[in-house]
Amino acid sequence: MTYNLMNDPNKGKSKGEILTINDFLFSLDVDNINMFKLWKYIKESNIVYKVSGYAEHKSNPNDSTQPLNKESERKTQDIGGAITSFHTLAEMVLSLMSANADGRILITPSSCACDNDFEQQVGHIKFVMLNAARSFKQVLEHAHAIILAGGTLQPIEELRYRLFPQLQEDRVHTFSCGHIVPAENVLALAIARGPTGRTFDFTYQSRGLPETMEELGRLLFNLCCVVPEGIVVFLPSFDYEQQLYSTWKATGIVDKLLRKKALFREPRDVTGVELTLQEYKSTVLDTSGTTNGRSGAVLLSIVGGKMSEGINFSDGMGRCVVMVGLPYPSPSDPELMERMNFIDQISHSLTASKITDDGLLPLQTGYSGREYYENLCMKAVNQSIGRAIRHIGDYAAILLVDARYTASSSASSAPSRQASKLPSWIKDRLICVRGSYGEVQKQLHQFFKAKAGKSLSVQELPSHD
Repeated sequence: MTYNLMNDPNKGKSKGEILTINDFLFSLDVDNINMFKLWKYIKESNIVYKVSGYAEHKSNPNDSTQPLNKESERKTQDIGGAITSFHTLAEMVLSLMSANADGRILITPSSCACDNDFEQQVGHIKFVMLNAARSFKQVLEHAHAIILAGGTLQPIEELRYRLFPQLQEDRVHTFSCGHIVPAENVLALAIARGPTGRTFDFTYQSRGLPETMEELGRLLFNLCCVVPEGIVVFLPSFDYEQQLYSTWKATGIVDKLLRKKALFREPRDVTGVELTLQEYKSTVLDTSGTTNGRSGAVLLSIVGGKMSEGINFSDGMGRCVVMVGLPYPSPSDPELMERMNFIDQISHSLTASKITDDGLLPLQTGYSGREYYENLCMKAVNQSIGRAIRHIGDYAAILLVDARYTASSSASSAPSRQASKLPSWIKDRLICVRGSYGEVQKQLHQFFKAKAGKSLSVQELPSHD
């Protein structure tokens, strides 16, 4: 939805601006409009569907004998965009009816449009629901039971806190299924050190060091020597992927990798994803190059990208999944900052509250904005590594490459804070390798040697969830 920033030159200069609902309405001088009456009119008059129907009729004339030229195609696309915007506008009106404290308006600058030599700053607006618990309150009060089901609900505590913050803990029951594959089909390793003994530190301050990037390249080369078929590597961002590739190219690591496996990179443009996957799959299935000492392929993917959220890397497409670092979102993101502040405020108010009239108790978990921030990271990790092992006969190695996965403040055998938020089917089998990298290579060699001859070929393109 486009928002005219012309009246206020200070808006839109940063990554984004957060406003309360009331401040947003005041900034547009529409605070005198009753949103409840406006929504009632939209709903009762059915005007959105009437206008949409008329627009669709105009964009699809009955005379189909008339050939469509580029100008008519452009007009049809413009009308289609206008229809979508009209529905979005109606949804925004509904959102603006929320309590002022329950939501925020995020204004994000987009581009400058010039009309008659007049520069106009435009952007996009987004309603950010902060208090989802209010929407669930009526359901909670009237339903006999509520079931939340999904494949990526972990960590559960965060979801429970955001939807039912005042519900007594003994009224919430959780059930998590184990994975369908047998334990011997999964090798999960948390790796603290690389082949030369350098500690893997992929914090934002250290991941760009040439020594760190070269050590990761050496690790990947070692994997190419022992892992058959396809290796999928998940990286924190496109920018870091480009930085890695440039370093590897300059130091000769790319050439070494190409002697073992083909190398593919996830494109920024989503339209190129399917073609990249086609080529990756064809290379993994192609056995003609094995006589030259090269077989399989490596695919560099991005956490949060298309390949991390909807693609199934089953069988040879994902014999090894490598998660590099912990993909924390940008701490300067305005929407994230607002959510974290809201959670901190709610946590403080609940801790200080007493038992309410309906018997609800505050959640005594110490849940904070920082915890939410970490949970976002681990959900992205779980989503990415879940791309592999898609059926009962599948098998793969899952490598978590960062010393933080192996660190622990308690007993040496206990998982780190981050690793404790992994799915149980990985967490229960996780081997933390804190010492020599040789143990990693040994585990991988034994695992794939045991699976030799049992590899299942991929017969179809990777499917979408």
